[in-house]
Amino acid sequence: MINTDILVIGAGLAGLTLADHLARQGAHVRLIEKSGTPGGRLSTRQSEWGSFDHGAQYLTSRTPAFTALINRLAQEGNMAVWKPDGKDSARPWWVGQPGMSTIGSVLARGLDVDFGLHARTISRQDGRYVVEAGHGDGIARHYSAGQVVAAIPAPQAHALLAPLDPAFGPLEGVRMAPCWTALLAFDPPLGDQVPDLIRGGAGDILALIARNSSKPGRSGETFVLHAAPGWSRSHLEAAPDMLEAEMLGAMRTQTGLGADLPAPVHVDLHRWRHALVEMPLDRPYIGNADDTLFACGDWCIDARAEAAHQSAHALARHIMSL
Repeated sequence: MINTDILVIGAGLAGLTLADHLARQGAHVRLIEKSGTPGGRLSTRQSEWGSFDHGAQYLTSRTPAFTALINRLAQEGNMAVWKPDGKDSARPWWVGQPGMSTIGSVLARGLDVDFGLHARTISRQDGRYVVEAGHGDGIARHYSAGQVVAAIPAPQAHALLAPLDPAFGPLEGVRMAPCWTALLAFDPPLGDQVPDLIRGGAGDILALIARNSSKPGRSGETFVLHAAPGWSRSHLEAAPDMLEAEMLGAMRTQTGLGADLPAPVHVDLHRWRHALVEMPLDRPYIGNADDTLFACGDWCIDARAEAAHQSAHALARHIMSL
């Protein structure tokens, strides 16, 4: 049994932000994360043809706290401004350097994070919570904590917490859309035939076409395609060959190149089951009556990465006030 004061399930932006703030105030915090790296949707995948930010493409800031974080990371050389051809916002777009995954790696420094562990169950024993987490090899690890925070997508938080306390019933009303992502590399480069960024319209298969290699510090000719929420939902269990063909066909259509778009030299797919907040909780976090179980994330507030930071900030302040 591994003991801690506070166990945070999920080492995405919300979980890392929460753990960092609590640890700075002297709390004993531990995180468990089902993937092998921190950052959640702030993710980067490597290939011989270049890298792909296959989750969040960029960050913007509206709140002083998140702006301060971005400024610190930029001063340390871990973030840079991205100015793609096709940029459709006056706000600065910030990207991790050399990849979006750098942000999670930097935020995780100094924190106690156990990777490759999926939280299976939470039970109450002797006034504390016991969380059973499993490795891919089937071996279970158990954690004991006075407080537990689920900093994971709302449907996953609901599955873990609602059986323990009816206070988490409202999580059932949060709606998050899936997203199929295609990672493509081309050789030779497409050049000016395709802008760095194309937004999809109503009825389009692709919601976003982004030239990942146009970001600072990247190489190669790499593109990330995000499918539209409705299409992703209706094709959630589709076969990879069909997905590749339809998404590449959509790129041919939406770039206007048609058959002139060459075949990619690299294709990969990634499925985000809970990618985009469609209906938020409309409160900064959620907890039970005795302040021992909580959940937080972007889905509490809005469909922006900054919302995960805001949610974690609010919950950290609440926990430290107890």
